[in-house]
Amino acid sequence: MTTSHRLSRRTFLRATAAAGGAALLSSCARGPGGAVDLAYWNFFTGSDGELMVGLVDRFRSEAPNVRVTDTTLMWGPPYYTKLAMACAGGRAPDLGTLHASRLPTFGTDLLDEWDVDELAARGVSMDEFPEPVRKRVTIDGRVMALPLDTHPMVLYYNTDICEKAGLLAPDGTLAPITSADQMLEAGRRAAEVTGSTGIAFGSADNLGGWMVFWSVFRQLGGQMRLPDGGPAEVDRDAVVQAMSFLRDMADGTVASPTLDGQAASAAFASRQTGFLIHGPWEVTTARTAEIPFSMTQFPAVYGDTPYVRADSHSFVLPAQARVDPAARSAAYDMAVSMLRNSLDWASGGGHIPALSAVAESPEYLAQKPISNYRGAAQVVQYDPEAYFSGSGSTLMSRAGQSIQGVTSRALTPEQGADDLIGWLDSQLKLGSPL
Repeated sequence: MTTSHRLSRRTFLRATAAAGGAALLSSCARGPGGAVDLAYWNFFTGSDGELMVGLVDRFRSEAPNVRVTDTTLMWGPPYYTKLAMACAGGRAPDLGTLHASRLPTFGTDLLDEWDVDELAARGVSMDEFPEPVRKRVTIDGRVMALPLDTHPMVLYYNTDICEKAGLLAPDGTLAPITSADQMLEAGRRAAEVTGSTGIAFGSADNLGGWMVFWSVFRQLGGQMRLPDGGPAEVDRDAVVQAMSFLRDMADGTVASPTLDGQAASAAFASRQTGFLIHGPWEVTTARTAEIPFSMTQFPAVYGDTPYVRADSHSFVLPAQARVDPAARSAAYDMAVSMLRNSLDWASGGGHIPALSAVAESPEYLAQKPISNYRGAAQVVQYDPEAYFSGSGSTLMSRAGQSIQGVTSRALTPEQGADDLIGWLDSQLKLGSPL
Protein backbone atom coordinates (compact mmCIF):
# COMPACT_ATOMS: atom_id res chain seq x y z
CA MET A 1 0.00 0.00 0.00
CA THR A 2 1.25 3.51 -0.80
CA THR A 3 0.38 6.81 0.84
CA SER A 4 -1.50 9.30 -1.34
CA HIS A 5 -3.21 12.15 0.55
CA ARG A 6 -3.85 13.46 4.03
CA LEU A 7 -6.83 15.55 5.04
CA SER A 8 -5.63 19.15 5.29
CA ARG A 9 -7.69 22.23 6.13
CA ARG A 10 -7.38 23.44 2.51
CA THR A 11 -8.46 20.07 1.13
CA PHE A 12 -11.41 19.96 3.53
CA LEU A 13 -12.52 23.44 2.46
CA ARG A 14 -12.26 22.46 -1.20
CA ALA A 15 -14.42 19.39 -0.54
CA THR A 16 -16.99 21.46 1.32
CA ALA A 17 -17.17 23.94 -1.53
CA ALA A 18 -17.54 21.18 -4.11
CA ALA A 19 -21.12 20.64 -3.06
CA GLY A 20 -22.09 21.05 0.49
CA GLY A 21 -21.23 18.46 3.12
CA ALA A 22 -21.95 14.80 3.63
CA ALA A 23 -20.88 11.79 5.63
CA LEU A 24 -17.67 10.10 4.52
CA LEU A 25 -18.13 6.82 2.71
CA SER A 26 -15.63 3.99 2.73
CA SER A 27 -13.61 2.73 -0.22
CA CYS A 28 -12.49 -0.74 -1.22
CA ALA A 29 -10.19 -3.36 0.28
CA ARG A 30 -8.23 -6.30 -1.08
CA GLY A 31 -10.54 -9.31 -1.39
CA PRO A 32 -9.82 -12.86 -0.30
CA GLY A 33 -8.06 -15.33 -2.56
CA GLY A 34 -6.01 -12.66 -4.35
CA ALA A 35 -9.02 -11.03 -6.01
CA VAL A 36 -8.91 -7.26 -6.41
CA ASP A 37 -11.88 -5.29 -5.08
CA LEU A 38 -12.63 -2.16 -7.07
CA ALA A 39 -15.13 0.49 -5.96
CA TYR A 40 -16.66 2.63 -8.73
CA TRP A 41 -19.07 5.52 -8.21
CA ASN A 42 -21.21 7.10 -10.91
CA PHE A 43 -24.34 9.21 -11.31
CA PHE A 44 -25.96 7.56 -14.32
CA THR A 45 -29.64 6.67 -14.18
CA GLY A 46 -32.36 5.99 -16.75
CA SER A 47 -31.18 4.90 -20.18
CA ASP A 48 -27.63 6.13 -19.49
CA GLY A 49 -27.65 4.04 -16.32
CA GLU A 50 -28.54 0.92 -18.28
CA LEU A 51 -25.77 1.63 -20.78
CA MET A 52 -23.24 2.15 -17.99
CA VAL A 53 -24.21 -1.18 -16.43
CA GLY A 54 -23.42 -2.74 -19.79
CA LEU A 55 -19.95 -1.17 -19.82
CA VAL A 56 -19.24 -2.31 -16.27
CA ASP A 57 -20.42 -5.85 -17.01
CA ARG A 58 -18.23 -5.91 -20.12
CA PHE A 59 -15.20 -5.15 -17.96
CA ARG A 60 -16.24 -7.79 -15.44
CA SER A 61 -16.15 -10.36 -18.24
CA GLU A 62 -12.73 -9.11 -19.36
CA ALA A 63 -11.23 -9.11 -15.86
CA PRO A 64 -12.77 -11.92 -13.77
CA ASN A 65 -10.15 -11.41 -11.03
CA VAL A 66 -11.51 -7.92 -10.35
CA ARG A 67 -14.61 -7.66 -8.19
CA VAL A 68 -16.29 -4.40 -9.13
CA THR A 69 -18.73 -2.75 -6.74
CA ASP A 70 -20.54 -0.08 -8.75
CA THR A 71 -22.52 2.48 -6.79
CA THR A 72 -24.95 4.90 -8.41
CA LEU A 73 -25.68 8.14 -6.54
CA MET A 74 -28.12 10.91 -7.40
CA TRP A 75 -26.69 13.28 -10.01
CA GLY A 76 -25.90 16.85 -9.05
CA PRO A 77 -25.04 18.19 -5.59
CA PRO A 78 -25.75 14.85 -3.80
CA TYR A 79 -23.17 13.06 -5.93
CA TYR A 80 -20.56 15.80 -5.93
CA THR A 81 -20.93 16.33 -2.18
CA LYS A 82 -20.36 12.68 -1.32
CA LEU A 83 -17.48 12.29 -3.74
CA ALA A 84 -15.74 15.48 -2.59
CA MET A 85 -16.04 14.66 1.08
CA ALA A 86 -14.93 11.08 0.51
CA CYS A 87 -11.87 12.38 -1.34
CA ALA A 88 -11.12 14.86 1.46
CA GLY A 89 -11.34 12.07 4.02
CA GLY A 90 -9.13 9.73 2.03
CA ARG A 91 -11.89 7.12 1.85
CA ALA A 92 -13.00 7.62 -1.72
CA PRO A 93 -13.75 4.96 -4.34
CA ASP A 94 -11.01 3.76 -6.66
CA LEU A 95 -12.72 5.18 -9.75
CA GLY A 96 -15.41 7.80 -10.20
CA THR A 97 -17.22 9.79 -12.85
CA LEU A 98 -17.18 13.57 -13.07
CA HIS A 99 -18.34 16.19 -15.53
CA ALA A 100 -15.31 17.89 -17.04
CA SER A 101 -16.87 21.25 -16.22
CA ARG A 102 -16.60 20.35 -12.51
CA LEU A 103 -12.84 19.87 -12.55
CA PRO A 104 -12.01 23.44 -11.44
CA THR A 105 -13.89 22.70 -8.22
CA PHE A 106 -12.16 19.42 -7.46
CA GLY A 107 -8.79 20.46 -8.85
CA THR A 108 -5.61 18.61 -7.88
CA ASP A 109 -6.33 18.43 -4.13
CA LEU A 110 -9.21 15.96 -4.33
CA LEU A 111 -8.13 13.96 -7.37
CA ASP A 112 -5.02 12.10 -8.45
CA GLU A 113 -3.69 12.69 -11.94
CA TRP A 114 -3.75 10.07 -14.67
CA ASP A 115 -0.30 8.70 -15.48
CA VAL A 116 0.06 9.07 -19.25
CA ASP A 117 2.67 6.30 -19.28
CA GLU A 118 0.21 3.91 -17.65
CA LEU A 119 -2.37 4.89 -20.24
CA ALA A 120 0.13 4.43 -23.06
CA ALA A 121 0.93 0.97 -21.75
CA ARG A 122 -2.75 0.18 -22.28
CA GLY A 123 -2.73 1.65 -25.77
CA VAL A 124 -4.29 5.05 -25.05
CA SER A 125 -2.67 8.39 -25.89
CA MET A 126 -4.09 11.78 -24.95
CA ASP A 127 -3.62 12.77 -28.61
CA GLU A 128 -6.60 10.53 -29.35
CA PHE A 129 -9.01 12.99 -27.72
CA PRO A 130 -10.38 16.19 -29.33
CA GLU A 131 -8.16 19.15 -28.53
CA PRO A 132 -10.83 21.23 -26.71
CA VAL A 133 -11.75 18.22 -24.57
CA ARG A 134 -8.13 17.36 -23.84
CA LYS A 135 -7.46 20.96 -22.84
CA ARG A 136 -10.36 21.03 -20.40
CA VAL A 137 -9.28 17.88 -18.50
CA THR A 138 -5.69 19.07 -18.15
CA ILE A 139 -4.72 21.30 -15.24
CA ASP A 140 -1.20 22.76 -15.10
CA GLY A 141 -0.02 20.10 -17.52
CA ARG A 142 -1.52 17.26 -15.49
CA VAL A 143 -4.27 15.03 -16.88
CA MET A 144 -6.91 15.09 -14.16
CA ALA A 145 -9.76 13.34 -15.96
CA LEU A 146 -10.14 10.78 -18.73
CA PRO A 147 -13.02 11.76 -21.07
CA LEU A 148 -15.57 9.12 -22.04
CA ASP A 149 -17.60 11.38 -24.34
CA THR A 150 -18.68 14.85 -25.34
CA HIS A 151 -22.36 15.73 -25.09
CA PRO A 152 -23.10 19.04 -26.79
CA MET A 153 -26.39 20.82 -27.25
CA VAL A 154 -27.79 19.65 -30.60
CA LEU A 155 -30.59 20.51 -33.01
CA TYR A 156 -33.30 17.91 -33.62
CA TYR A 157 -35.71 18.34 -36.52
CA ASN A 158 -38.86 16.54 -37.61
CA THR A 159 -38.21 15.66 -41.24
CA ASP A 160 -41.91 15.57 -42.23
CA ILE A 161 -42.66 18.96 -40.70
CA CYS A 162 -39.51 20.52 -42.13
CA GLU A 163 -40.25 19.10 -45.57
CA LYS A 164 -43.74 20.63 -45.55
CA ALA A 165 -42.20 23.92 -44.38
CA GLY A 166 -39.70 23.88 -47.23
CA LEU A 167 -36.72 23.67 -44.88
CA LEU A 168 -34.97 20.61 -46.28
CA ALA A 169 -32.13 20.48 -48.80
CA PRO A 170 -32.46 18.29 -51.91
CA ASP A 171 -30.72 15.40 -50.14
CA GLY A 172 -33.34 15.41 -47.39
CA THR A 173 -31.14 16.97 -44.72
CA LEU A 174 -31.87 20.29 -43.05
CA ALA A 175 -31.01 23.23 -45.29
CA PRO A 176 -28.13 25.28 -43.84
CA ILE A 177 -29.02 27.86 -41.19
CA THR A 178 -26.33 30.54 -41.09
CA SER A 179 -27.79 33.43 -39.11
CA ALA A 180 -30.07 34.30 -36.23
CA ASP A 181 -32.67 35.63 -38.66
CA GLN A 182 -32.66 32.35 -40.57
CA MET A 183 -33.08 30.41 -37.32
CA LEU A 184 -36.08 32.49 -36.31
CA GLU A 185 -37.57 32.24 -39.80
CA ALA A 186 -37.18 28.45 -39.77
CA GLY A 187 -39.10 28.42 -36.50
CA ARG A 188 -41.90 30.55 -37.94
CA ARG A 189 -42.24 28.35 -41.03
CA ALA A 190 -42.32 25.20 -38.93
CA ALA A 191 -44.99 26.81 -36.70
CA GLU A 192 -47.18 27.36 -39.75
CA VAL A 193 -47.12 23.59 -40.30
CA THR A 194 -47.65 22.53 -36.69
CA GLY A 195 -50.25 25.18 -35.90
CA SER A 196 -48.43 25.61 -32.61
CA THR A 197 -44.75 26.55 -32.27
CA GLY A 198 -41.76 25.89 -34.45
CA ILE A 199 -38.91 25.32 -31.98
CA ALA A 200 -38.98 23.72 -28.54
CA PHE A 201 -36.30 24.42 -25.95
CA GLY A 202 -36.19 24.74 -22.19
CA SER A 203 -36.95 28.45 -22.05
CA ALA A 204 -38.24 28.00 -18.48
CA ASP A 205 -35.49 25.57 -17.52
CA ASN A 206 -32.09 26.42 -16.05
CA LEU A 207 -30.17 23.91 -18.15
CA GLY A 208 -32.13 24.56 -21.34
CA GLY A 209 -31.78 28.32 -21.17
CA TRP A 210 -28.14 28.21 -20.17
CA MET A 211 -27.18 25.84 -23.01
CA VAL A 212 -28.62 28.15 -25.65
CA PHE A 213 -27.34 31.31 -23.97
CA TRP A 214 -23.78 30.07 -23.54
CA SER A 215 -23.61 28.76 -27.12
CA VAL A 216 -24.83 32.03 -28.62
CA PHE A 217 -22.74 34.14 -26.23
CA ARG A 218 -19.59 32.30 -27.32
CA GLN A 219 -20.54 32.53 -31.00
CA LEU A 220 -20.72 36.28 -30.50
CA GLY A 221 -17.16 36.19 -29.20
CA GLY A 222 -18.32 36.86 -25.65
CA GLN A 223 -15.80 36.34 -22.85
CA MET A 224 -16.62 35.61 -19.21
CA ARG A 225 -13.73 35.43 -16.77
CA LEU A 226 -14.48 34.91 -13.10
CA PRO A 227 -11.35 35.72 -11.07
CA ASP A 228 -11.35 35.07 -7.34
CA GLY A 229 -12.43 38.22 -5.51
CA GLY A 230 -13.94 39.73 -8.64
CA PRO A 231 -15.09 41.71 -10.36
CA ALA A 232 -16.44 39.53 -13.14
CA GLU A 233 -14.87 40.26 -16.52
CA VAL A 234 -17.86 39.92 -18.82
CA ASP A 235 -18.62 41.18 -22.32
CA ARG A 236 -21.92 42.88 -21.44
CA ASP A 237 -22.80 43.66 -25.06
CA ALA A 238 -22.56 39.97 -25.95
CA VAL A 239 -24.72 39.05 -22.94
CA VAL A 240 -27.37 41.55 -24.05
CA GLN A 241 -27.31 40.29 -27.63
CA ALA A 242 -27.48 36.63 -26.60
CA MET A 243 -30.39 37.34 -24.28
CA SER A 244 -32.11 39.32 -27.03
CA PHE A 245 -31.90 36.27 -29.29
CA LEU A 246 -33.45 34.09 -26.60
CA ARG A 247 -36.25 36.62 -26.06
CA ASP A 248 -36.94 36.82 -29.81
CA MET A 249 -37.07 33.06 -30.06
CA ALA A 250 -39.42 32.67 -27.08
CA ASP A 251 -42.13 34.85 -28.63
CA GLY A 252 -44.91 32.27 -28.43
CA THR A 253 -44.73 31.44 -32.15
CA VAL A 254 -41.12 30.54 -32.84
CA ALA A 255 -40.90 28.97 -29.37
CA SER A 256 -42.90 28.88 -26.17
CA PRO A 257 -41.61 30.92 -23.21
CA THR A 258 -43.07 28.46 -20.68
CA LEU A 259 -41.57 25.05 -21.45
CA ASP A 260 -39.02 23.34 -19.25
CA GLY A 261 -36.67 20.77 -20.71
CA GLN A 262 -38.96 17.80 -20.21
CA ALA A 263 -41.95 19.59 -21.68
CA ALA A 264 -39.88 20.73 -24.67
CA SER A 265 -38.91 17.13 -25.41
CA ALA A 266 -42.53 16.04 -25.05
CA ALA A 267 -43.68 18.75 -27.47
CA PHE A 268 -41.21 17.55 -30.08
CA ALA A 269 -42.12 13.90 -29.53
CA SER A 270 -45.83 14.71 -30.00
CA ARG A 271 -45.20 16.66 -33.25
CA GLN A 272 -46.30 19.97 -31.74
CA THR A 273 -43.06 21.56 -32.91
CA GLY A 274 -40.67 21.05 -35.79
CA PHE A 275 -37.39 21.52 -33.91
CA LEU A 276 -35.96 20.68 -30.52
CA ILE A 277 -32.84 22.27 -29.02
CA HIS A 278 -31.61 19.98 -26.28
CA GLY A 279 -28.89 17.57 -25.25
CA PRO A 280 -28.19 14.47 -27.36
CA TRP A 281 -29.53 12.21 -24.62
CA GLU A 282 -33.08 13.09 -25.70
CA VAL A 283 -32.56 10.87 -28.75
CA THR A 284 -34.16 8.09 -26.69
CA THR A 285 -37.35 10.17 -26.33
CA ALA A 286 -37.55 10.80 -30.08
CA ARG A 287 -36.85 7.16 -30.88
CA THR A 288 -39.49 5.93 -28.44
CA ALA A 289 -42.06 8.30 -29.99
CA GLU A 290 -41.31 6.78 -33.41
CA ILE A 291 -41.46 10.13 -35.15
CA PRO A 292 -39.55 10.91 -38.36
CA PHE A 293 -36.58 12.95 -37.17
CA SER A 294 -32.92 13.65 -37.63
CA MET A 295 -30.24 15.56 -35.73
CA THR A 296 -27.48 18.00 -36.59
CA GLN A 297 -25.06 20.41 -34.96
CA PHE A 298 -26.49 23.58 -33.50
CA PRO A 299 -25.80 26.12 -36.26
CA ALA A 300 -23.63 29.20 -36.21
CA VAL A 301 -26.36 31.79 -35.80
CA TYR A 302 -23.63 34.39 -35.16
CA GLY A 303 -20.20 34.32 -36.72
CA ASP A 304 -18.72 31.55 -38.80
CA THR A 305 -17.98 28.88 -36.17
CA PRO A 306 -20.81 26.83 -34.60
CA TYR A 307 -19.53 27.02 -31.04
CA VAL A 308 -21.80 25.09 -28.73
CA ARG A 309 -22.16 24.51 -25.03
CA ALA A 310 -21.10 21.01 -24.03
CA ASP A 311 -19.74 18.88 -21.24
CA SER A 312 -17.91 15.56 -21.02
CA HIS A 313 -18.58 12.58 -18.79
CA SER A 314 -15.12 11.68 -17.54
CA PHE A 315 -13.39 9.17 -15.29
CA VAL A 316 -11.37 10.41 -12.33
CA LEU A 317 -9.07 8.88 -9.74
CA PRO A 318 -10.37 10.15 -6.40
CA ALA A 319 -7.73 10.90 -3.78
CA GLN A 320 -7.32 8.22 -1.13
CA ALA A 321 -5.39 8.16 2.13
CA ARG A 322 -3.72 4.96 0.99
CA VAL A 323 -3.71 3.69 -2.57
CA ASP A 324 -3.73 -0.04 -3.23
CA PRO A 325 -1.50 -0.47 -6.33
CA ALA A 326 -3.53 -3.46 -7.52
CA ALA A 327 -6.80 -1.53 -7.24
CA ARG A 328 -5.26 1.51 -8.95
CA SER A 329 -4.04 -0.69 -11.82
CA ALA A 330 -7.51 -2.20 -12.11
CA ALA A 331 -9.01 1.29 -12.21
CA TYR A 332 -6.82 2.08 -15.23
CA ASP A 333 -7.88 -1.18 -16.87
CA MET A 334 -11.57 -0.51 -16.26
CA ALA A 335 -11.49 3.08 -17.52
CA VAL A 336 -9.66 2.09 -20.70
CA SER A 337 -12.06 -0.81 -21.22
CA MET A 338 -15.04 1.53 -21.03
CA LEU A 339 -13.42 3.96 -23.46
CA ARG A 340 -12.70 1.25 -26.00
CA ASN A 341 -16.18 -0.24 -25.67
CA SER A 342 -18.04 3.08 -25.82
CA LEU A 343 -19.80 2.49 -29.14
CA ASP A 344 -22.97 1.26 -27.41
CA TRP A 345 -22.69 4.19 -24.98
CA ALA A 346 -22.64 6.56 -27.95
CA SER A 347 -25.31 4.90 -30.05
CA GLY A 348 -27.68 4.40 -27.15
CA GLY A 349 -27.26 7.75 -25.43
CA GLY A 350 -26.38 10.08 -28.30
CA HIS A 351 -22.98 10.98 -26.88
CA ILE A 352 -19.96 11.66 -29.10
CA PRO A 353 -17.23 9.13 -28.22
CA ALA A 354 -14.15 10.87 -26.84
CA LEU A 355 -11.68 8.27 -28.05
CA SER A 356 -10.85 8.74 -31.72
CA ALA A 357 -10.61 5.00 -32.34
CA VAL A 358 -14.33 4.81 -31.61
CA ALA A 359 -15.40 8.23 -32.96
CA GLU A 360 -13.73 7.56 -36.33
CA SER A 361 -14.76 3.93 -36.62
CA PRO A 362 -17.04 2.82 -39.49
CA GLU A 363 -19.41 1.40 -36.90
CA TYR A 364 -19.92 4.79 -35.24
CA LEU A 365 -20.06 6.74 -38.49
CA ALA A 366 -22.85 4.43 -39.64
CA GLN A 367 -24.92 5.33 -36.58
CA LYS A 368 -27.46 7.85 -37.83
CA PRO A 369 -28.50 10.44 -36.87
CA ILE A 370 -26.13 10.57 -33.89
CA SER A 371 -22.91 10.74 -35.91
CA ASN A 372 -24.25 13.74 -37.85
CA TYR A 373 -23.08 16.16 -35.15
CA ARG A 374 -19.71 14.55 -34.35
CA GLY A 375 -17.97 17.73 -35.56
CA ALA A 376 -19.29 19.54 -32.48
CA ALA A 377 -16.52 17.89 -30.43
CA GLN A 378 -14.05 20.24 -32.13
CA VAL A 379 -15.93 23.43 -31.21
CA VAL A 380 -17.26 22.62 -27.73
CA GLN A 381 -17.53 25.43 -25.22
CA TYR A 382 -17.39 24.40 -21.57
CA ASP A 383 -18.81 26.56 -18.80
CA PRO A 384 -16.56 29.35 -17.49
CA GLU A 385 -14.11 28.27 -14.82
CA ALA A 386 -15.09 29.09 -11.25
CA TYR A 387 -15.63 27.19 -8.04
CA PHE A 388 -19.40 27.70 -8.43
CA SER A 389 -19.56 26.75 -12.13
CA GLY A 390 -20.20 23.58 -14.13
CA SER A 391 -23.05 21.17 -14.81
CA GLY A 392 -25.72 21.26 -12.12
CA SER A 393 -23.96 24.21 -10.46
CA THR A 394 -25.03 27.37 -8.68
CA LEU A 395 -23.97 29.39 -11.73
CA MET A 396 -26.25 27.45 -14.06
CA SER A 397 -29.16 27.78 -11.65
CA ARG A 398 -28.71 31.50 -11.00
CA ALA A 399 -27.95 32.40 -14.62
CA GLY A 400 -31.11 30.49 -15.53
CA GLN A 401 -33.12 32.91 -13.40
CA SER A 402 -31.77 35.90 -15.30
CA ILE A 403 -32.38 34.21 -18.65
CA GLN A 404 -35.93 33.22 -17.71
CA GLY A 405 -36.59 36.77 -16.62
CA VAL A 406 -35.81 37.83 -20.19
CA THR A 407 -37.64 35.01 -22.03
CA SER A 408 -40.74 35.67 -19.90
CA ARG A 409 -40.37 39.39 -20.68
CA ALA A 410 -40.25 40.31 -17.00
CA LEU A 411 -36.81 41.79 -17.75
CA THR A 412 -35.35 43.49 -20.80
CA PRO A 413 -32.15 41.94 -22.17
CA GLU A 414 -30.23 44.87 -20.68
CA GLN A 415 -31.80 44.28 -17.28
CA GLY A 416 -31.13 40.57 -17.56
CA ALA A 417 -27.48 41.21 -18.34
CA ASP A 418 -27.09 43.56 -15.38
CA ASP A 419 -28.89 41.09 -13.11
CA LEU A 420 -26.54 38.27 -14.08
CA ILE A 421 -23.34 40.34 -13.95
CA GLY A 422 -24.35 41.87 -10.62
CA TRP A 423 -24.84 38.41 -9.13
CA LEU A 424 -21.48 37.26 -10.51
CA ASP A 425 -19.76 40.21 -8.88
CA SER A 426 -21.40 39.54 -5.52
CA GLN A 427 -20.56 35.84 -5.70
CA LEU A 428 -16.93 36.55 -6.53
CA LYS A 429 -16.64 39.06 -3.66
CA LEU A 430 -17.41 36.24 -1.26
CA GLY A 431 -14.04 34.80 -2.26
CA SER A 432 -13.22 31.27 -3.21
CA PRO A 433 -13.03 28.93 -0.20
CA LEU A 434 -10.63 26.68 -2.10
